[in-house]
Amino acid sequence: MTQTEIETVPEQDVPGRTRWGVFLAILAVPTLVVAALLALLIAWLFTDDSVDTDVKQTSCTEALAFGGAKVPTGMRDGWCGLQGGSEPRYEARFDVPRAELEAWVAASFPQGPKLRTSQCGDSQIDTCLTAGPVANERASVQIDVTYTSRTWSEVRYVAFTL
Repeated sequence: MTQTEIETVPEQDVPGRTRWGVFLAILAVPTLVVAALLALLIAWLFTDDSVDTDVKQTSCTEALAFGGAKVPTGMRDGWCGLQGGSEPRYEARFDVPRAELEAWVAASFPQGPKLRTSQCGDSQIDTCLTAGPVANERASVQIDVTYTSRTWSEVRYVAFTL
């Protein structure tokens, strides 16, 4: 047989092996890793892993008296609490007029010490006081004072046993 004309034979459409499967497999691994990390982050954000401090709100008279102090004249915006545990720890935060601050400290701690401006720890604190337990006091006391305006001071008071 002789060939007379060149015949074109159409190629068969046989599905060949593409590289999309390999590409998707390579892409799936980092995607699954990122999805797992996001799931862990969401689980971490919504779980309550905070330490239960058992801080209960209490009267400021009780909190201040534990360290040997009385409620200062002109006190406002007060919050006082008792932290449970083997040893009680009273905390108080309140505002007091700056003019009354020195008189309150002197009346609460007549044997000293006085408010000091050095060695207060934090640079935001203007004056502080640390008093250990003495004869008539039941606890050690730490007082940090921040002057919030020309007339008011924010006092953070902590009384605890050693």
